[in-house]
Amino acid sequence: MCDDAELKLKRVLEMTRKNLLVGENVMITLRHGLMFVLLVLLSSQTLARGSDLPVRTLSGDSVPLSSYFEPGKWTMVMLWTTYCGTCRSQYPSVSAFHDKHKSSDAKVIGLSLDGYSEIEKVRSYVAEKPMSFVSAVVEVAALQDAYLALTEESFTGTPTYLMFNPDGDLIAHVPGKLRMAEVERFIAENTE
Repeated sequence: MCDDAELKLKRVLEMTRKNLLVGENVMITLRHGLMFVLLVLLSSQTLARGSDLPVRTLSGDSVPLSSYFEPGKWTMVMLWTTYCGTCRSQYPSVSAFHDKHKSSDAKVIGLSLDGYSEIEKVRSYVAEKPMSFVSAVVEVAALQDAYLALTEESFTGTPTYLMFNPDGDLIAHVPGKLRMAEVERFIAENTE
C-alpha cells in the first residue's frame, strides 16, 4: 500500500507541475495542488477508528461519524467552528460541491468543533449560514485525539478537511482553505 500511496502522490505532483502558471501564481497553484495530498494513510485499522469518531447530531443524538457515510460515495468532512472566518468564506463553495455531487459520487458532512455544550448555538448558526450540507457537533478533545491517531500530526485548526473514499477509509486530510476543483480532481484521479 505504501507504493500505491507514493505513486498517487507522484502523479498528483506531476500533474500539478504541468498545470502551474507563471510568476507569482506558481507558488499559489503549487500550494493548493499539494495541499490535498499531504498524507495517504497506511493503516486500515486506524482508518476504521477515525470513521467511528463519536459525534452528536444537531438534535442531540450520539452517533458515530460513519453513520453519515453512504456506500459507494466519497465523503468530505469539513471541520469548522462558529467563530472561524475562513470557514464562513468556504461555505458557499463547499455547499456548491455538495449540491453538485450529492446525488452521484460524493457528499459533504460538516463537523462543528464548538462542542456539545454549544449545540443550540451551532443549530442557530447553521440555520443562518449558506450551508447545504448536514452538520454535526464533536468535542474538540475527542477530535484532537482521533486526528493525531489518524494522521500522526497535531490538529492545527479550522477549517480542516478529511477525505474518506467510498469504502469509508480516510485517505487524505487538508488543513486550511481548499479549492473544490482540487477535490474534484483528487476524486477523479482516485476513482477506479
